[in-house]
Amino acid sequence: MRAWTEVDLEAVWQNVGIIKDEIGRDVDLIAVVKANAYGLGIDRVVQTIDHGPVDRYAVLSLEEARRVRLHSSKPVLIMGYLDLKEVVDAIEEGFELSVYDKDLIAAYERFAARLNAQVKIHLKVETGLNRLGITFDQAVDYIINQHMFPHLKMEAVFSHLAKAGDADESTKQLRVLQRLVVAVGGKVPVFPMHLASSYSLGAFRAGYLDAVRTGFAMYGCEAIVPNLRPSIACKSVVMQVKSVPAGEGVGYGHLFTTTRSSKIAIAAIGYSEGISQIFRNKLDVIIQGQRLPVVGQISMNLIAVDITDTDVRRSDEVVIIGTQQGRNGETATIEIAELAKAAGIRHHELVTRFGSVLPIRYHEIKPTI
Repeated sequence: MRAWTEVDLEAVWQNVGIIKDEIGRDVDLIAVVKANAYGLGIDRVVQTIDHGPVDRYAVLSLEEARRVRLHSSKPVLIMGYLDLKEVVDAIEEGFELSVYDKDLIAAYERFAARLNAQVKIHLKVETGLNRLGITFDQAVDYIINQHMFPHLKMEAVFSHLAKAGDADESTKQLRVLQRLVVAVGGKVPVFPMHLASSYSLGAFRAGYLDAVRTGFAMYGCEAIVPNLRPSIACKSVVMQVKSVPAGEGVGYGHLFTTTRSSKIAIAAIGYSEGISQIFRNKLDVIIQGQRLPVVGQISMNLIAVDITDTDVRRSDEVVIIGTQQGRNGETATIEIAELAKAAGIRHHELVTRFGSVLPIRYHEIKPTI
């Protein structure tokens, strides 16, 4: 294999337990496994965490909901777009639906009535992200008049934080939900709410409410709460080692020129495998436990690494994300956060990119004796 992503399932399992300890026994944990579990494999992730403290799953599509159902009997919330046929199938198959538009209330009631079924919904309210969500007034109207939609059962009200790590901004959004409770108070029974997500863990405990949605935190890519373990690595191999005289250009456009007699390693990964050209002049890799710079243009399937003054060899492992120990005991680590900051992109994008385009090797949970 020339390039691959590694997922440590034991770390994922442990991280879910740590997150549950953080939010507490009385707060439900909603595992967000949308986009094929951030590209890391929805089937293997659900199989790993389902026997842990997960209360519900959240996905993007009907297809993803069905894949979760293969491995779990726990409730599954579909948060993304469904066409008319998918709505019917989702109701018949017992999945929970996100209602983020006023028109969907009447549509879901109509479909559920035809099927003589009841559908559990999560009412998504606009609180400040200005993405999906019904207005405050529409939410009040529906909640008070739920009896007019007998085939819909409101399982929860929820919203998404715009700046999950910013307690002040998050508090403003929480207050919208609190005002909603006041506006309908005494007219309907108390209903569950969920607002907090991975990046609000620890930083915004007031937003934990009745449930917390967590996706990215499960993979431990950042120390959002203490003791989370990194579970993801991205690796390749050295295809060739070559000597290049001083003053020679390396790669397309000769964007790098050697200033001395150099050794260059060509590794089998490039932009088609997730190493975008935005990383040019910003990327190190680890070979033999040493951080070494990627030089020149990033090609479709290759990168060039300056390995002068090392004894790097063909077939040596190349670490793009992760930790590696060298032959002499040297150890180096490159975290996803470092790459994301260098490229000016979100961690989520990197994880999803590498997981989606590269084959995945899973490190299984070690059996206990």
